[in-house]
Amino acid sequence: MTGTDRFDDLDGLSANAVKLALAGRIGAHARALQDDHVVLYAGANILTPSLRASFDPTISLMPAMGPPDDKEQPGSDLVASLEIFSSRLAARVFGAAFADCRLPSCTIANLAVFSAFVPRSALVLAPAAADGGHLSQRRGGTPSMLGLAVSDLPFDGLRQCLDAQAAAAMIRRDRPSLVVLGRSVILRPDDLEPAIAACRAVGALSLYDASHVAGLIAGGVFPNPLAAGVDLVTTSTYKTLAGPTGAIVMGQNPEHGRLFADFVDRTLLANQDAARLAPLCGVLAEFAEPGAYAARILHLAERLKRSLVDAGLPVLLAGEPARTHQVVVPIGDLGETKTVVADLERARILVGRCPVPGTPGRHGLRFGTQLLARTARPGLRTARPVRPSRDDPCSTTSRLIAAIEAFLD
Repeated sequence: MTGTDRFDDLDGLSANAVKLALAGRIGAHARALQDDHVVLYAGANILTPSLRASFDPTISLMPAMGPPDDKEQPGSDLVASLEIFSSRLAARVFGAAFADCRLPSCTIANLAVFSAFVPRSALVLAPAAADGGHLSQRRGGTPSMLGLAVSDLPFDGLRQCLDAQAAAAMIRRDRPSLVVLGRSVILRPDDLEPAIAACRAVGALSLYDASHVAGLIAGGVFPNPLAAGVDLVTTSTYKTLAGPTGAIVMGQNPEHGRLFADFVDRTLLANQDAARLAPLCGVLAEFAEPGAYAARILHLAERLKRSLVDAGLPVLLAGEPARTHQVVVPIGDLGETKTVVADLERARILVGRCPVPGTPGRHGLRFGTQLLARTARPGLRTARPVRPSRDDPCSTTSRLIAAIEAFLD
């Protein structure tokens, strides 16, 4: 269970005492995350010093309501220019006809896409939770909140990808308004063309949520869904993209861009965290130039995968090379998986849990190498696991720790 009592001792202290304590504890925690923990969580990253240099929270404290060319508040030229510059960079990096970088998360971006383009009570096809679908995509999550009917897309558990032909047949049969592609647990690219062709045949929009693979797409090591013909792409801007938290909505049709911008200006953007736009521009500029970061992510994922396999652990797609930053190790039921996650945290290894795609009721560990690829360099100190005082070498946790130690060597 997650602890929620770290600040209980500050109750009743003076404002100065609270501020000093918070500054000290937050700073210590941030340093510990970077220096003392092996962070292999698939949904995390940090801003490099060169990106942090352009981040100033002051920029977010002055409202800048309205579209970039018609802000309501004076003094909004810098924010408006950042909105335009970030959109231009994102469109260039991803090969999009339009891009909007103003929303605070991909969950909100998906909410905005559903609201702007899908009629109430219409049918949406999306990945199931048990197959790695995110709460902002799936049945029972964000689209259901809007009153949309959501059906699960077929999934090939053996190959760990969309069942492309079955999905295409389902689209042609059920004639949805929108089809959501991409998943939170994603080990390889999907064959998108049959689903996209079916969407075009029935007049459905296609949306690809690239939150976990955006940096791999931008770095040229994962197929670009826009190039495959997807209508709209949403993505978060940290994870493999390694920027600040936030979202990008992109597409091929400029008219979709105009409709979307008009919708969010009218309904969702009374204000925003504009301070994140400058570091976002910085990281997009990095991806606009040739670089090795995305390839390094896959290289490290392959090394980690091999270490886990060599330790005798049940890795998904064990016989195939890593195709994304993620490596999944099935554990058991949810309770067993939570126990292993907690054991690893005590060893200063941070890793997330996930459903095992295609195996309802089973859970496992989802590793990610994107943060390590960003921070680990030759000659720099890399954190190491801390083994428990009583260590059963045959336990799952001990085998995981040994595999991660071998990976880090």
